[in-house]
Amino acid sequence: MKGFFIGLSKLILGVAIALILLSMAGVATARYFMGRLSVLPPKPLYGDEMPVPAPEANSEAAAEPAVEPPPEPTPAVEPPPEPALEPGAYNATVVQPIGLVMREGPGVEFPQVGGVDVNEAVVVLEEPADQSWVKVRVVSNGQEGWVKAGNTRRAE
Repeated sequence: MKGFFIGLSKLILGVAIALILLSMAGVATARYFMGRLSVLPPKPLYGDEMPVPAPEANSEAAAEPAVEPPPEPTPAVEPPPEPALEPGAYNATVVQPIGLVMREGPGVEFPQVGGVDVNEAVVVLEEPADQSWVKVRVVSNGQEGWVKAGNTRRAE
């Protein structure tokens, strides 16, 4: 009878250790994937935002180092004054965490014309009576399009 209890205790202890090891492996795997998924992907580029490839250096030019004169200081340029807003238009900021898709017209049946990132400044140009879509202009590049209403906040 003594051997039976020793065998039973070994079985219970073995199962308990196996469950502990499996749960620790599960926690480690979950932490690994949570860490990998918490890194944001690179920002998508639209239309004219695509980077221009650098021109390839000539092999002869690489052999002879060129001495460039120091750059001349440039005079301070004042930014152009902000244009006056059209009647009924107002400045706003995108509050949708994943950004917005801009379309040619007020509806999902219209083709996409670009996108707007979160916290990007826009000018709301038009708000139809049904309040489901708004026409906006992106301040940074002047692109205009329609976005879903409720995803922008009026700027103070």
